[in-house]
Amino acid sequence: MKLVQMVGLLLGGLALFLFGLELMTDGLKTIAGPKLQVMLGKMTANRVRGVLAGAAVTAILNSSTITTVLMVGFVSAGLMTLVQSVPMIMGANIGSTVTAQIIAFNVSALAPFMLAIGFLCHAFAGRALIRQLGGVVLGFGMLFLGIQFMSEATHPLRTFQPFIDAMQNMKGPLLGIVVGAVFTAIVQSSAATLAIIIALAGQGLMPLEAGIALILGANVGTVGTALLAAIGRPPEALQVGIVHLLFNVMGVLFFVFFIPQFADVVRAISPTAPELDGVARLAAETPRQVANTHTIFSVASTLILIWFVGPIARFAQWLVPSRDKPPRSDGEPIYLDDASLAAASLGLEKVYLEVDRLGQMVLRAVKTGLAVGGESKPQDLQTLLEEDKEIDRLTASILHYIGRLSQVEHSEDEGTKMVGLTQVTASLDGIRDVVTSNLIVGRQQRMEEGADLARLRDEHTTHFVEAVVAHLEQVLGLLRPEEESAAVVKGAKAEIDTLAAAARRSVLDKLRMDEKTDVLDFRRATDLIEAIRQIARFTRRIAKTVKEQGL
Repeated sequence: MKLVQMVGLLLGGLALFLFGLELMTDGLKTIAGPKLQVMLGKMTANRVRGVLAGAAVTAILNSSTITTVLMVGFVSAGLMTLVQSVPMIMGANIGSTVTAQIIAFNVSALAPFMLAIGFLCHAFAGRALIRQLGGVVLGFGMLFLGIQFMSEATHPLRTFQPFIDAMQNMKGPLLGIVVGAVFTAIVQSSAATLAIIIALAGQGLMPLEAGIALILGANVGTVGTALLAAIGRPPEALQVGIVHLLFNVMGVLFFVFFIPQFADVVRAISPTAPELDGVARLAAETPRQVANTHTIFSVASTLILIWFVGPIARFAQWLVPSRDKPPRSDGEPIYLDDASLAAASLGLEKVYLEVDRLGQMVLRAVKTGLAVGGESKPQDLQTLLEEDKEIDRLTASILHYIGRLSQVEHSEDEGTKMVGLTQVTASLDGIRDVVTSNLIVGRQQRMEEGADLARLRDEHTTHFVEAVVAHLEQVLGLLRPEEESAAVVKGAKAEIDTLAAAARRSVLDKLRMDEKTDVLDFRRATDLIEAIRQIARFTRRIAKTVKEQGL
């Protein structure tokens, strides 16, 4: 045998397969991005919806590992409980079987046409959707070409007796499970393991019993990445990885002692080729049987274990008990995580949550700053300055995350929303700067100068301040999908300008301007009114961005 040529074809085929899978996944994620948000939004409604959402998201992402790592991020951020994540993880195993079903089709003859059509669309199409579909077709072509290469690499093994004996020995499940688990953990893709199994089966080299053992091992090995992703995260994150491990291991235990009987069931429900015999029949029938094995294993395990969601979650919590969380600084992101960078739509959803949180911090700072702007103690100013530093840190983290997210494959609409969220974040930072530079520093100057603005406060100034704060609250609500935007912006500028003018007149009416202190108080009061108007201008800018960028 030409060993070097075989190894080269096998590794090259595997590389083509994985790259094609990635290209196909990127296109699907971009096309189906908005659907991901809908599915994830409904996933905690009940167990069945959680399973369906997990299956659908995994089918689009082509990786149960990515879905599980997403669950790690969701649970860590407190967006869902561990119990709510369990059905999603079960559904992820079902969704991962879609790839196996696709690659079990023997359509390698169509691979050159897929490559040609996919490349032309991906490279030269004018519409973004056609380019993305072209990427999906091109990925399919590479995927099937990779399987063809692996099949050609393993073809000489049909007459290599030591390898045939090794495959027969894998009918004993332990060796097959270990090999499948180790290989899957190394390449971090159960789809790659299944592709090699199907390639071997397509050459008549893989008895179904050996294929079942390898599939069971692949389901154990695929949990490695999620467990690694939980390292350094809160215990709740590790609990998600443990749930995934428990589910897959229990599923393996259900079948490991009944592999011959399981193989008979799979053969009975799978297409047959009775006109063939020997190796030719094995090569024709086994690929589909392998794919069906993976699907039946995942569906059956879910149907059995879905009724034990609570006990599984509690057992994981018992194995990895939660501990008292150290206090988290406000400037540390809660929702932004690397796992959500797997798809632009998922990352955008996390940015929305974090920008909303930033907005609430800025709103709190504005309210505190306006109170400090009137009367305060030195320690109040110091507290507000510390809050300003936390807001500044969170702003920088959001902008950095959006920058990373912009490097992910995304649609034109998603790109527009990234720009819009960047502008909203910058406007919130502008409000923060007004609070720091004008309200806090201005108050410090007034304290040094002995200026007293408390005597100038009346219903006009109070109404002006309350209107600006209320408008900011309304506009920040636009970042939440349940809010309506039409009535928020309309008339706000004219109303606030009118109230600002009324506040100035009220201040002037109270000052005789024939004393130095009156002149000083008037100047400082005017500066304060102008700072509050600046907050209103930034607020209107946020509302305009939300409207124009479709946020």
